[in-house]
Amino acid sequence: MAQDTIKCYDSPSDVVQALAEDFIAFTNEEINRTETCVVGITGGTVINGLLELLNSPEYIERLNWERIFFVWTDERFLPQSHEDNYFNRVKPYLLCKAKGAAHFLPINTDSKTVIEAAAEYEKEVKNVLKACKKSGLDLALLDLGEDGHTAGLFAGSHALRVTDQEVVAVEDGKVWERISMTFSFLAKSDAVWFTVTGESKRTALTKVLYQREDYEDLPWEKRIGRVLPGAVLSQKAMTWYVDKAAYDDVH
Repeated sequence: MAQDTIKCYDSPSDVVQALAEDFIAFTNEEINRTETCVVGITGGTVINGLLELLNSPEYIERLNWERIFFVWTDERFLPQSHEDNYFNRVKPYLLCKAKGAAHFLPINTDSKTVIEAAAEYEKEVKNVLKACKKSGLDLALLDLGEDGHTAGLFAGSHALRVTDQEVVAVEDGKVWERISMTFSFLAKSDAVWFTVTGESKRTALTKVLYQREDYEDLPWEKRIGRVLPGAVLSQKAMTWYVDKAAYDDVH
């Protein structure tokens, strides 16, 4: 995988710590270069752990929080008070002294349809990018599902092929309706980092990595329908943060 970098660690906690160090370096460099950094984050234990660690006394002063804009790559269409809402799960880690300085823009899932929520969030994301004078995310932090999905984009979903929207309503996802950034928008991200931990993700990770090798010469548009969603994006700056339970003996 010429375009991919794989960083494998002993445990999920080691993944989180390595991710935090790289995140600090990346955001500080981007802020020095362009004055801001726009980061897309998803749900999941690793991302939650990352934000918890970044807000700890050891790390909190190492970030230029007021110049980082956090947007969500996807969200379950559940009230923000629901235990399975991504923002609700991460909210405790955001209630810290950095909260007043940082820019967190969760997806509003209260009192509207999933289509309305997606349209509203698309406007918010566009406004952030316009204010920062950027065409896409500086960094997308994504997860990989056990079925190979990423963000709110599942195999066979109509949302995979949407090219005229930055954010789309996913009404044919699993279990819940969702709001997700589209592949056409995520493809504009300067860097994409995947986090994959746990033995339950090993099968999906194996398939995705082999598919990325097999189709590495194809642009993302031509990969859709041929590969699992986790193998679609084709950025050169693609990094995988994995633990041994998910990756050991994959290759």
